[in-house]
Amino acid sequence: MERLATVTNTIIDPVCGMKVDPTKTDLVATHQGYSYHFCAEGCRKAFEANPKKYLHRKPAKPKGPKGWMGRYLERMAKSNRELFGDSRPQCH
Repeated sequence: MERLATVTNTIIDPVCGMKVDPTKTDLVATHQGYSYHFCAEGCRKAFEANPKKYLHRKPAKPKGPKGWMGRYLERMAKSNRELFGDSRPQCH
């Protein structure tokens, strides 16, 4: 028997980052010709008060590896920066 894939049209609330199904919410705001859907009335009001704050966010910086190995690699990278600076060591 073949399984059918379920397609969901979820979008991201620009204020809190929560997934929202646009077919199940009436919380919509329009800014510069685009419609934005929200999970709650508070998110919609915050967006309408200052849309630029939520539309032009900087991407989050990736975190380094975790655990003892990640800490070891971070110490090694720091040691290499101290020895060789930010450039790679010169072999020739």
